[in-house]
Amino acid sequence: MMEQVAAPRVGTARATARLRHVPIETMVFSGLALTTLVLLAFGLPMPSPMLQVVLLGVLVTVLGLPHGALDPLIARRAGLWRTPLGFAAFNTVYIVIVVGVVLLWLVAPVLSLVAFLIVSALHFGSDWNADRGVWLRFLAGFGLLSVPAFSHPDQVGAAYVVLAGAGGAMVSGVQAGLAPLALAGLLVAAVAAVRHRPHESVEIVLASVLALACEPLVFFLVYFCALHSFRHLRAGFAEERGGGRLPTLIVVVYTVVPILAVAALLFVIGPSGDMPEQILQVLFIGLAGLTVPHMIVVTHEKRHQKKLMALPR
Repeated sequence: MMEQVAAPRVGTARATARLRHVPIETMVFSGLALTTLVLLAFGLPMPSPMLQVVLLGVLVTVLGLPHGALDPLIARRAGLWRTPLGFAAFNTVYIVIVVGVVLLWLVAPVLSLVAFLIVSALHFGSDWNADRGVWLRFLAGFGLLSVPAFSHPDQVGAAYVVLAGAGGAMVSGVQAGLAPLALAGLLVAAVAAVRHRPHESVEIVLASVLALACEPLVFFLVYFCALHSFRHLRAGFAEERGGGRLPTLIVVVYTVVPILAVAALLFVIGPSGDMPEQILQVLFIGLAGLTVPHMIVVTHEKRHQKKLMALPR
């Protein structure tokens, strides 16, 4: 009799332990994704395109920029700077890369769009199976970015035209044509994560369904803000635990400065006839400029950690 009572208790304890290991961003993203899908199932309208662009701009600014604002601290841990002079040099190189990416986009928009999608696929795919091969992470990220071009080709094509001119429609068409491979890549990534990180499998499946069902900007808003940025920001502050006020101060400064720079740019350019397109251009070209140095810093830190782990103890 006692054994029969103990068995359910052991099972309950194991379930509770597994639940405790589910990251908070998984629960937040899952809740928002399921809520969005339920609203769609009941036929409730999504926000207007103008409101989607405005919401994306605000939320990416509030939640997206801070996770990249931790880059100086990541660079310090990776040994890229140690002194005030090194800090100044790091910031100078970082800004030069951002400006260079933006200028390249203005000169060669289609090439820049393709490069941005490839880099973003590697970056977003690293949300899952981080300890597996880079090819697996790329498959997941490529799928994440390509499925919307299949499910909503007109909207993705129109957005790419805004970002890269007429050639952007061709890029969207290629992505849509590769959609079966993209979905297969997401499935492979989900299966690979099942055994050791089942919560990642749940995230991949929900992200895939969301990409298929939702308008592209709504999908990107929910994924980027509720999962990707949330995860990296939480992990960044966890790494800097005990660092006093410095992490918070750096995040605030490195979030506010780009906002002021964009505000100044929009003021100089002045309002145009199509404000959503202008916001979309500033938002995604700006993200491209920030993503490249962010990826460089994060990749260098991972290599630095591997070297430290390989040292004899």
